[in-house]
Amino acid sequence: MQPIPEISPAMRARLQQTFEFGNQKMQLGQHEPATLMFVQCVCGDPANLIYMNSFIANLRLQHGGQKKKSRFGFLKGAKSALPAKEKDLATTIKNGCEKLKSNPWDAQTFVSMGLACLDADLEEAGLAYLNHAVQSEPDNVDILRLAAVELTDRKVYDQAKICWERVLRLAPNDIDAGKRLNDIMLEQTINKQKGTTQREAEKAAEEEKQPKMSFEDECEKRLRKNPEDRDAFLDLVEHFFQKGNLRKTEDACKRALKVFPDDAVFAPKLLETQKARALDEMNRVKTQFEKAPSDALKAKFAEQKKIFEEKSLELIEYKLAKTPNAAPLRWELGQFRMRQGQYKEAIAELQAAKADATLAGQCLFALAQCFQQIKQYRLAATHYDQAIEKLDPNGEDFKKALYYAARLAFGLNDYEKADDFANKLAAVDFSYKDVAGLLDKIAEKRHNSN
Repeated sequence: MQPIPEISPAMRARLQQTFEFGNQKMQLGQHEPATLMFVQCVCGDPANLIYMNSFIANLRLQHGGQKKKSRFGFLKGAKSALPAKEKDLATTIKNGCEKLKSNPWDAQTFVSMGLACLDADLEEAGLAYLNHAVQSEPDNVDILRLAAVELTDRKVYDQAKICWERVLRLAPNDIDAGKRLNDIMLEQTINKQKGTTQREAEKAAEEEKQPKMSFEDECEKRLRKNPEDRDAFLDLVEHFFQKGNLRKTEDACKRALKVFPDDAVFAPKLLETQKARALDEMNRVKTQFEKAPSDALKAKFAEQKKIFEEKSLELIEYKLAKTPNAAPLRWELGQFRMRQGQYKEAIAELQAAKADATLAGQCLFALAQCFQQIKQYRLAATHYDQAIEKLDPNGEDFKKALYYAARLAFGLNDYEKADDFANKLAAVDFSYKDVAGLLDKIAEKRHNSN
């Protein structure tokens, strides 16, 4: 496996910016453009678990949250199912992302990506991919064994035990799994009780097999002992959030805020959770409407969308109150104002945000669209020019800016400029929208004007 190229600070900033845009698209239910952005992030920084999990979560939302049936019998000795060894990590991750687009529960692909990461010493990412493989096929003994071995080798004993225990439930006569499970529990006990006898350690290991108090109950026990245990609240909130239980996350945040009003963690987390719940409900109603359209569902969708927008604005304004000069937040608020059709208000926010070099291209493009909406066409044209200079030539916004600039120049009878923009777009993507027809119209106008 080839060494991983070092990621420069500029590249990290660009990936983070791409991730934030992708996250915005996902929250709006625009899953396909979000996928394109998340793929760039995962391929650009394969060690980043946030990028990985957002990519997978978005794909699963795009597929309606319905797990697909496995189309293969998983082979014993999963490494035999991997891509050829000469392929480097970047190729494995890229190919894996492409496969997951069609089936984000493809356990074989998760295993391939996970083992490639482990070979490249990206331990956390590798184990995370294996965990997704286990979640995708929780009753597949081969996957469970593979994950358990890798976890055991890295002394991640608690998770390894869960996998071995599941193997034994599925294959009760698996002697090797039973031995490995006992070895782990013995090793853990010996590590905890240095100086105890082997016999005592074995006895303690047996006790480890007994049912334990759940993590939620442990947190509640800590809070009964000390109602102002902030760490217990933090653990409880994070536990529910990671489990995807937004209702309990919201309840835990509200409880914490009664003890710690306007806390820097619990207050924004509550707003984020409420926003996520509103988005979930909005998407649920949308799905119902698409299956069986009705006026009642249409009205309910509009109501849920309004709640989502209110929570989105509330969260942005809360964050801005804490950090009023944060350019990404100004950008986010500008985007929100645009979606609401409040173009003059959006312009003020976007002009403040464009001072950040990493956001300049996107801000200039958005400003151009705002000026066009309020019929300030010359200003719009100027900002399209500036945006095209700043935007990533490989990005979707670059093509979109060229297209809008060409259409605007055509409408302003500036056929030479329209022709220039349209030809640049055609050189990048000749199939983009109606660019071929636009070029013909421009040529006709230029011919008639001569």
